[in-house]
This record gives sequence, structure tokens and C-alpha cells, in this order.
Amino acid sequence: MRVRLLGPVDALVDGVPVSISGLRRRAVLAALALHGEGIAGTGWLIEAVWGAEAGGVSPNTLQSHMSSLRRILGDRTAIVARPPGYLLGSGTTDVTEARRLIARGEYCDDPGESVATLRAALALWRDRALIDVGGVAWLDEQAASLERLRTRAQLALIRARLALGEHAQLEPELERLALARPLDEQVHAQLMLALYRTGRQADALGVYRRLRAALADNLGIDPNQRLRDLEIAILRQDPALEESALAVRLLAG
Repeated sequence: MRVRLLGPVDALVDGVPVSISGLRRRAVLAALALHGEGIAGTGWLIEAVWGAEAGGVSPNTLQSHMSSLRRILGDRTAIVARPPGYLLGSGTTDVTEARRLIARGEYCDDPGESVATLRAALALWRDRALIDVGGVAWLDEQAASLERLRTRAQLALIRARLALGEHAQLEPELERLALARPLDEQVHAQLMLALYRTGRQADALGVYRRLRAALADNLGIDPNQRLRDLEIAILRQDPALEESALAVRLLAG
């Protein structure tokens, strides 16, 4: 069994998607799956799922949801009761697999293998993470964290594709990302390199100036040292900017 959280909450049982009815029931499964290894205490689960309403929820209510989930999943061992709470039985989550693939892709020396691995990780997202359990405070926090993980994978994929020389293909995507994330230094660094490599030195420097102004106006800071080094390299038309090793160093998050 694989609990899937990178989109609507459901489970794959023998490769077949099994939908989970009811907001609280989905939230209980998501909280249990996100707890990680070890036993998730009954009190913690109630607090995570019901939040401000937790004071009026009894352990019997949680137990009823666990029984329903076992029936839906078709396996009494899918969720194990063990004092002081519960834990998932045999199985895994798409989040665990995504983290594994992203870590492998980020630290792979071969850009081609890195691209393939990161694409496999991003393919696990079927929609925004935990999209059908919104409004549950703790799970909203987890959803935001998982979206940051998704962005991290997207930027690592762009970095690997730049190392492969795909700067021309990436320009439109990076332009959109820079507009959507006007203070994101890594996105702007990637855009600067892509523009420079397609012969648009002036445009690359213009991206730096706009970012510098936005950071000063909104946060009262200057671009980080990595970006400043990239600007100098572009001004000098440093031949090393065409080398994938330098691109990885300059654009690393």
C-alpha cells in the first residue's frame, strides 16, 4: 500500500487507487502518514486533525475513523493500534518516495541522470499537495512545506537542464517563474544564465538590476554573494559561464 498525499489524499492498494471519503477520515490518514516512523499518539492525532475543536473529540471518535479506514483499505493491518496511539502498517507514502528521488537528483554528478530522476519525483505530484484536506491548520502547514519541496525539485531540474545546455528551451519557463517569484534569487540567477547563454547579455544584466531594486524596496537587502559573482562574470563575459560545472556552483540553492 502507498498512501498518496501529493494531490488528493488516497491510497494505492495493489496498484489500484482507493478513494477516501470524508474530510476528517482523509485528514486522519494524512496526519498518520505524515507523522513518519513511530507511533502517532492519540492526543497528537486529535490535535493535528481537529485543531481548535480537539477538546470536544474523544478517542472513540478517532478509533471509529481508524476502523473505517481499515475497511476502506481492505486490510486490517494497514493501520495498527499500539499504545499510546496508531501507526501505519506495511506500506509507504509518495512523499517519502519524492524526498528520496529529489535528494538523489540533487546530488547526482550526471546531469542527464539528474534530469530523469527529478522528473520522476515531480511526476508524483498529481495536484497541489493535500488539496482535499484544506482548512485543517496542521495539514495546511504540511501542504505549504510540500509545495516548497516541489519548488525545490523544479529549481534543481532547471539547474540540471542548464548544465545540459538547454538554456534556450528554458527561457520562457524562467521568465514566467521570475514574474511569479519576484524576490527569488535562485530563479533570477537561473534566468540570468539562460539569457546570457543565448546571447542576451544586456537582458541578463537587466534581470539583475530589477531583482536588486525589488530586494532593496521590499526587504531592504542586497542580492546574495552568489548573484553578485554571477553579475560580475556576465559583465566580464567570463568563458567559464559556458561550463556546466560553474553553472552548478553558481546556481546551487
